[in-house]
Amino acid sequence: MIDVKAAGAKGDGTTNDTAALRAAVKQGGEIFFPAGTYVTGTLPIPSGTTLRFAAGARLFASPDEADYIPAAHDKRSRHDKHPSPYAFPEERRAQYGLLYAFGAKNIRIVGGTLAADDKAYCREEPLGGVVTDETAVFAPDCFRQPPSWRRPVRPRPKMLLFKKCENVAAEGLRIEKAPSFAGWFVNCKDLYFSRMTVRNDYAQPNADGLHFSSCKNVRVKNCDFRCGDDCVAIDCAAGNPCENVLVDHCVLETSIHAVRVYSGLDLDTVYGRDAGAYVKDVTIENCRVREGCAALIVNACDGDVENILFRNVTMEQTIPGTALCFTANEGKIARVTVEELRFTGNGGGYFFAEKNGAIEDVFVRNCSFEITPVPKPHGDGYKKMATHAYGLPYGFVLNNVDSATFAGNDIFIGDMDVSAYSEKDLAALKRALGEERYAAVFAPAKPFAVYDCRNFNKD
Repeated sequence: MIDVKAAGAKGDGTTNDTAALRAAVKQGGEIFFPAGTYVTGTLPIPSGTTLRFAAGARLFASPDEADYIPAAHDKRSRHDKHPSPYAFPEERRAQYGLLYAFGAKNIRIVGGTLAADDKAYCREEPLGGVVTDETAVFAPDCFRQPPSWRRPVRPRPKMLLFKKCENVAAEGLRIEKAPSFAGWFVNCKDLYFSRMTVRNDYAQPNADGLHFSSCKNVRVKNCDFRCGDDCVAIDCAAGNPCENVLVDHCVLETSIHAVRVYSGLDLDTVYGRDAGAYVKDVTIENCRVREGCAALIVNACDGDVENILFRNVTMEQTIPGTALCFTANEGKIARVTVEELRFTGNGGGYFFAEKNGAIEDVFVRNCSFEITPVPKPHGDGYKKMATHAYGLPYGFVLNNVDSATFAGNDIFIGDMDVSAYSEKDLAALKRALGEERYAAVFAPAKPFAVYDCRNFNKD
């Protein structure tokens, strides 16, 4: 076992320990971090390494860009071949990781905290929504906005960045204020995460929890997430399938989506259908969603998504959004089952296919939806691809769906809740929207609106 303090690291919270830590970790084997705060840049992790943290041991991301090692590029990854939707121009497409591995096997992280100063990577820029609210979450296509948002202005390290790795486990790890993803795993397999805690800022762009791109055999169990983006994201955008993912007994809280499953680089970016890249066999069960604009969002952008089970989940939603959002434009969504979802919020579900996309064999059963609408710009008239779930309709809207069945559900839709709006706010909305659109936004919500569906069944 190598003790990093014996190897020269100070762990005093001010000394830059990058060189000492790199030298220790490079040797592999078991690396021990005594209590202390270690300021560091990228730590490349070789195969066969265990990072073991004592209670009170933490790594703090160095603010100096020179301390980071750019991640190796993967020619098959669409993230590496195209401008990434997860990077702003000022980030220069750079990919950095605090803990980083490429092509490594048998890595274990036990305990510890990874932390950063997330705000230091951004600047505040004004938003200018119709109605501003300093306590609101930045939600595109919504009326209520904070006065400003954080725009990234330099490369932001992921706290965990692993590419083409196998047999990686993290147990009892805590991540705080990540500048970007807490963890991004690309073309990896056999991943296990347990008792992990993520505490990212609601307002930090792309502050995901765990993001899996083209990964296989993933287990996320007994973890607790608070994020500024998707708590768990599952995609095939690294050029290979993503298969066999389980999220079990987790707590999910976010300003965006609790769980997002998709193909493509982003929900509204299509580079052409890729039959070799698909997502299948994903199970999310026994979870609680404390907050979010959607419990589950599924998008088939340019590859198929199939065999998704979302079971025994409770969600409490206060920010604008919906429970479910399934959209397909070039790929197909098939065999998705949502059962025993207990939802309290302001939108039911949105199912929309366009172009060459298809949605078939969707089952929503034995769920309860207690919906209290809040004003959304499109009311129930939203009819396009959805990048995020904030502005989606109040009830359930299905458009161009091949087959969907709703059975054994309890759906209640109450009156519009405008308690957060003053008379001045409502007057501002009416002026901005015009009388006709304003009336449509505030019209009573319908439990179901079904358009051009071939096989729709509900009891």
